[in-house]
Amino acid sequence: MNMVTSSKGKPLMPTLDDTDLACLVALQAEPRASWRELGAATGIAERTVARRLKRLMDADALRVIAEPDPLVTGRGVVLHAWVRCRSGRVPDVAERLAALDSCQLAVTLAGSADLMAELTLADEADMPDLVTRVLPSIDGVEHVEARLVLRPFRRAGQWRILAEAGAALEPAPSNPPAALTESEQRLAGHLMRDGRASLAELAEQVGVSEPTAHRMLQNLVDRRALSFRVEVEPSLVGFPVEAVISVQVRPQAVNALAAHLARDPNTRCLFGTSGASQLFWHVLCRDSPQLWDVVTRRLGELEGVLNSDVAVVMRAHKRCGIVRAGPLLGAED
Repeated sequence: MNMVTSSKGKPLMPTLDDTDLACLVALQAEPRASWRELGAATGIAERTVARRLKRLMDADALRVIAEPDPLVTGRGVVLHAWVRCRSGRVPDVAERLAALDSCQLAVTLAGSADLMAELTLADEADMPDLVTRVLPSIDGVEHVEARLVLRPFRRAGQWRILAEAGAALEPAPSNPPAALTESEQRLAGHLMRDGRASLAELAEQVGVSEPTAHRMLQNLVDRRALSFRVEVEPSLVGFPVEAVISVQVRPQAVNALAAHLARDPNTRCLFGTSGASQLFWHVLCRDSPQLWDVVTRRLGELEGVLNSDVAVVMRAHKRCGIVRAGPLLGAED
């Protein structure tokens, strides 16, 4: 891995070679695997794998994090806010949105909305105040459209650099939401900062034995309350073109169409939402012609599609609760 620097010597963007990408592909498949396991999966020496991935982590280009699912834990709701701004105020509004504790994602768009933000609220009762007072009162905001996330079909953490068609549709939770215990919250909170934290670290954080920490972690993963993702800007790994697409579908066709889109190799995430459009589809592409193919031929050949609105992502200000400095990851929120 080489590092491109500015005239002042500050890192701007690491450039990845085939060895870096191979290490990342293996890490995406098993985010908590040991260096030895990653070396075996790639056929690359363990020390080389460790050195390459640590350099990316040290350069703030890569982070492994745990991601809780509020729909499984019953802890609040997830809301998508589509924001139009007054002329010249988009950067200011984006900065204010990204600064909100509840904001997990904030991106600037080229489309019918100027910005899109994903917000996680601890309580449904907080939603009216956020939608009717907090967001509209941000200086520069002209209009806000709020859509509630009703069902996840595919999460961003499931996206793979070397994706193949055939990803399974994520089943709806079969058990009623179950809140995390205080110990589980402490364990999850530490993993949200460092998804590769050792069992010894987790045990110390929670105040339990390592076997108990392991059982707690496995239980959270098994019930899908917690999942792990390798957070890296798509542009660094060859996907500089991304878009969020609102898809309007005939109600009787939604589930079958969602199952198809969830298996599309360009799908980063897919959610069922409230509003005029039933599906929120986030796609990553290698270039503009590929995006054109995705939104015309591939979407157009599906039965049940009534309409779609394509908004190209021009800049990510925050993803998964982590602010961005260009392609690099800033501090956690």
